[in-house]
Amino acid sequence: MTPKSLKPWLLVSVLLNVFLIGGVGGGLYHWMVSAKPAEAMVNQHGLRQAMFKLPPERRKELRQLLRHNRADSQPLIMAGREARLGVIKQLEAPTLDRDVLVSELAKAREADVALRALVDATLAQFASNLPQGERQKLVEALYQRGQVKAKEKVTQVVVNKPRS
Repeated sequence: MTPKSLKPWLLVSVLLNVFLIGGVGGGLYHWMVSAKPAEAMVNQHGLRQAMFKLPPERRKELRQLLRHNRADSQPLIMAGREARLGVIKQLEAPTLDRDVLVSELAKAREADVALRALVDATLAQFASNLPQGERQKLVEALYQRGQVKAKEKVTQVVVNKPRS
């Protein structure tokens, strides 16, 4: 091959490399400018949403309290899991023993309620140390979201109710 026959290939290669570098650079620029934190993209509910709305130091404090609480809640979690497995076994059995099924459902419910009470007590302990503004954010994240939806449903029912 002569140098004259290599010039068109060199020109094509340089142009292709320029377009590739420009495309990668433009994509990287677009990604950096419009990227949002991963936490904001996840649809969060309950304590996760409340933690997201708190300042980082309070978020860390709540996370530590919940981790400390995890050791106490482990027996409750296991009891609820075992009760639900008992429910599944009863439902899969060839003959259904209604009394055993009801007792397994009650055990699962009791374990869930006890676990919820433990988490609520931890949340109350955490909230007792918060200033008013941060407590308000906690309330909005935990409870008012559901209350607003309930109000909207009631309003829709009242508005859509036929007149008699």
